[in-house]
Amino acid sequence: MNIELSLKNYCIQTSAKKKYEQSISHYFKQASLANDTELLNSEKEIDILKYFLENADMGHIRSKYPELNGKQNITVTLISSDQPETWQLHYHTQAVHVIWKA
Repeated sequence: MNIELSLKNYCIQTSAKKKYEQSISHYFKQASLANDTELLNSEKEIDILKYFLENADMGHIRSKYPELNGKQNITVTLISSDQPETWQLHYHTQAVHVIWKA
């Protein structure tokens, strides 16, 4: 699943938190109107963002990739799979693996 994060005025961590909160809000607003596929996609996005926020080493990511500190107006795509060790962050023309906490 690909999740877009806007880093306009926010670092990667804050942007992911905001997207997580928006996803939860959207999920509950659509719960009575959406079909099962839409709800499952929303649940998957929430789970991915939660895992990313809880397990990614945000400090290390920001120090290794300073362009993810929110001082540049960029869009980052979090690309996830069933195996978190393969997750990547794509921005501009760069793709980097997510750095996980030890």
